[in-house]
Amino acid sequence: MIAKNNFGNITKTFGFKILIICILTLLLLIPINMITEVISERLTYKEEAIDSIISPLGFNTEIEGIVIAIPYLKFYSNSYKKDYIFYTPEEYNISGDVETSVLSRGIFKAPIYNSVLKVDGKFSAYNSEFFNSITESDNTILYDEAVLLVGIRNKKSLLKLPKILLSDNTELIYYDKADSINIKFFHNKFIYKIYKENLINGFNFKTELNIQGGNSINIKALATENNISISSKWKDPSFIGNFLPVEREVSKNGFIAKWFIAGFNTSFSKYFTSDKEYSDNDNIKISFLLLNDNYNKTLRSIKYAILFIFIPFLVLFLCEVISGIRVHPIQYILIGLSNVIFYLLLLAISEHLNFNISYLISTIMVTALTSIYIGYIIKHKKYTIIISVVESLMYIFLFGILQLTDYALLVGTLGLFTIIAFAMYFTRNIDWYADNK
Repeated sequence: MIAKNNFGNITKTFGFKILIICILTLLLLIPINMITEVISERLTYKEEAIDSIISPLGFNTEIEGIVIAIPYLKFYSNSYKKDYIFYTPEEYNISGDVETSVLSRGIFKAPIYNSVLKVDGKFSAYNSEFFNSITESDNTILYDEAVLLVGIRNKKSLLKLPKILLSDNTELIYYDKADSINIKFFHNKFIYKIYKENLINGFNFKTELNIQGGNSINIKALATENNISISSKWKDPSFIGNFLPVEREVSKNGFIAKWFIAGFNTSFSKYFTSDKEYSDNDNIKISFLLLNDNYNKTLRSIKYAILFIFIPFLVLFLCEVISGIRVHPIQYILIGLSNVIFYLLLLAISEHLNFNISYLISTIMVTALTSIYIGYIIKHKKYTIIISVVESLMYIFLFGILQLTDYALLVGTLGLFTIIAFAMYFTRNIDWYADNK
């Protein structure tokens, strides 16, 4: 009987209640982890949906460039084997306006586009000294079998076969034959017959690429001089890749961006052979962003979940100490679950509405529910208002952190310091050794 009374007295102490609060906080991390898994699953569904939208369009269009391939017979193991010398344009110009739109698959959306890109450039006269420097005297160059190659990562990205015109409006003949030319950074090749006099004298060329795709456009810069100009009515582009535009203008009406890339800044040589390895990063990339990135923002917000469970518990405990009204652990659990549900509400609503609006709705719902419930428990408006203000400030603070990137750690740390300072201030006169009344 004495032991039972002693245990009952222990359960009424502040220390025991704080222990219970800490245990409940850790237990509520279990549903938080489950919500994190739900977010990851939804993000996977989103990626699968986007892939299903842009896959028929060739995914992200990647224009790998235009080069000339000249075969030669290489003496190897008592026989001749055909190999190739490649050389890149002296000038390479691409320009076009990209027409964009959005396609949906269920609740998920993906940016898609189509465009006619104008391509022109110049090949200088072939320098036979390069051939002499890499081959033996008994090897033979086959000028009459030289071809021009247009490289593109996915054939679906092209809506029709490009026509290659020379400066005298001569159209190169498309060479529909078995592809045995090994150029490592061309995934798919369109082959055109080129003539010996073109190689000896050099030539200008022009063509149009009718492209389609989704999410982004990639263009390799492999010429001696690369000039690229892309415009679109898409308001939220992202310019990434290995080169940034030297000129850009982004407004509510769209964007225009220009790149001027010198060949010596890339890994491409003027002349090279089939065994040459090249970096896959010598490209520009234009991404068409959909800015309502609700999944990543929800994942960022959930990293602070333990604080946003513990802080309401701490405030409620202080209200319990000051008011003298006991709050049952079950009531703590219900209040904690309401703050856990915030993240699930945010995830579900933001799949249909703008993230900021979803955040506001979720905050109002959880704050109202928690404040009203605590008002019924403690039965005093003062404490209802206190909890309401604390919850509101807490979610405002979290929203502010989500808007920051470089200063998120600094602001978050200062916020935690402020919370601890307030906790010390409001508990400075409490006699922690007294029994809970």
